[in-house]
Amino acid sequence: MSIPIPKTPAGYSWGNADAPIQVEMFMDLECPFSKDAWLKVLKVANTYGKEQFRLTIEPMSLSNHRQSWDVTKAALVVAGEDTNQFINFASYLFNHQHEYSNGTFKDKTLSDLHNLLAEYAADCANWQDKADFLQRLESEEIYEKARIPARLAIMRGVWSTPTFFINGFPTEELSSKSIMEDWQAVINPLLN
Repeated sequence: MSIPIPKTPAGYSWGNADAPIQVEMFMDLECPFSKDAWLKVLKVANTYGKEQFRLTIEPMSLSNHRQSWDVTKAALVVAGEDTNQFINFASYLFNHQHEYSNGTFKDKTLSDLHNLLAEYAADCANWQDKADFLQRLESEEIYEKARIPARLAIMRGVWSTPTFFINGFPTEELSSKSIMEDWQAVINPLLN
């Protein structure tokens, strides 16, 4: 079965489309390693700035994170097409990750998760219409949008998160443990 070409590019992009450093981050909102990398990557992006650094965030779901699919869909609902809104909500979700992790949700239902996500949307993004949020969460549009990064990950050989690509190439030397100096060691030679 072929993968349909999406109407718009996958992911959320921050920075100039012509920036010399193009970073793609495949991440999972339930992954503790993605959480560890998140603020570090945002710091790197802000350090280099939008003219030199473009970050594209590909939110995907790993199979061992049971709540991730719906958490990812919630982020897509809240963000719409707004990258800054996605970054804000993803940051909020990472700060609350312990509340929807596998261990916490062992004996809870999908309805429990959806209600929690509606609370998050209200708290972080002032989304007051719970019924509207829940309807969008289960919409075909959001389902299709959430599938794109997962399919892109398969095509690119991504099997864990976070996974980084710089200028289209995998960067195995960067991980959730990487600090600013590690990023600079990879990026700075590309800018000279």
